[in-house]
Amino acid sequence: MATTYIHFTEEQKDQARRTDLRSFLLGQGEKVERSGSEYKWNHGGEKITIRGNLWFNQYEPDSGGGDAIAFVREFYGLDFPEAVQFLLKQQGVAILPQKNIPEKEKKPFALPKKNEDMRRVYAYLLKARFLDREIVNAFVRSGLLYEDAEYHNAVFVGVDENGIARHAHKRGTYSDSGFKGNVDSSNPDYSFHHIGKSNRLYVFEAPIDMLSYLSLHKENWQEHSYVALCSTATYGAMHILKANPQIDTVITCLDHDSAGIEGNYRLKEEILRLGAYTVIAEQPRFKDWNEGLKSEHGLEPIPGTEHPGLQRMQGLCKDLSSTFTGCKCLKYPLDELQKRHCRIRELKQNNWEELFMQSYEMAGIAFLLGQKQFASLEKSYTAEQYGKILFRLYAPHHDKIGYKARISEIGDRLGEIRQAFQKNEILPESAQMEQIKNTLSLSVDCLRLYAYVEREQLEMQRRESSCQNESLSMAMQQ
Repeated sequence: MATTYIHFTEEQKDQARRTDLRSFLLGQGEKVERSGSEYKWNHGGEKITIRGNLWFNQYEPDSGGGDAIAFVREFYGLDFPEAVQFLLKQQGVAILPQKNIPEKEKKPFALPKKNEDMRRVYAYLLKARFLDREIVNAFVRSGLLYEDAEYHNAVFVGVDENGIARHAHKRGTYSDSGFKGNVDSSNPDYSFHHIGKSNRLYVFEAPIDMLSYLSLHKENWQEHSYVALCSTATYGAMHILKANPQIDTVITCLDHDSAGIEGNYRLKEEILRLGAYTVIAEQPRFKDWNEGLKSEHGLEPIPGTEHPGLQRMQGLCKDLSSTFTGCKCLKYPLDELQKRHCRIRELKQNNWEELFMQSYEMAGIAFLLGQKQFASLEKSYTAEQYGKILFRLYAPHHDKIGYKARISEIGDRLGEIRQAFQKNEILPESAQMEQIKNTLSLSVDCLRLYAYVEREQLEMQRRESSCQNESLSMAMQQ
């Protein structure tokens, strides 16, 4: 009897594993409570601790825990393929079933056989990609770049601390080929990289991005460390940081598009979770670093694209701070916020105008409360400065949850703020600053809801317009 087997790429498995469990649970209508930098989820009599995509049983830490896939298998009763498919569907990833494909055995890692020469790889990298010859030669001499014998792919090798190959990324060299992928059983901790002696690590999406950047910034490049992630996962960067304590500054250099911009934010969040690093995003002028090289050689580069969510939120933060900076806070702001949150929960999702009003006014009230908290510390800012403070609290990679989850998220944060105020404790300035950050984050959460409702309204109007045009076209044909 034929069975249906669903094939997942390593990137898809990684994407499923990295699902933010708090956002996932909120999307399922579950209640999640914040506890410091973590979250708690009550499952029957069990208390489950959640940290990003990881979880463990608070009372029985040895009996359960793991990543998002393990979570769905444990609490939703799914097997591995079902769990991966379920998590990817929550993220809008379409998976095509394939019939009668046997599960492949995991082979031991092995580098592809080397070709006798590198003519095709050199031609591709130097003439089609415009990489600097000295940069390419440096990695060839180190044994980290070669041409495979079977398909003439460029092979980018990642080695461990003892110089043993543990990872390999292949890139097609034919001009019309978009082929790229990792060799089976590659260890993602050791993706293509270079380790220098300075305190800086530069992080890229792909090996050609990394070599393009080096071609554009040749001076003393060997002093610094560089890594190409070779997938959507961040393992390579995390491992280098753990293994090289001299590194305290990370420059994220992902693509100039929505995915790359979100990746920079995600990387920064994961790195700061690891320790007190300085994390800076360096964005290519065009779509990626290789497009910059093409531009220098007289070719028309593919332009970069901005993140629409970032652009809209920047405008909303600026408008809100311009409207409310200097205004007086309400006498009972938390009660007013609670009342408006209850009202939002009662509203239907297509009640656009009142949703706009309630979410924006909630954002304003929370902003005024934060401004009052700053004043108690004898700190004051201009409207422009407040706009920048608010905008820095927005993280686009966390903005993929639905309508109900957003409202639940606002309620959770509001509850936490109320609880902190009810304690009426005398706190050091650092703790007070954390409270202010939480208050202003509530303001940003309300602006995120406003922007979401705005997008949904525009999308509904677009669909209605499309249906009307289609009906009109059919009527004219009759």
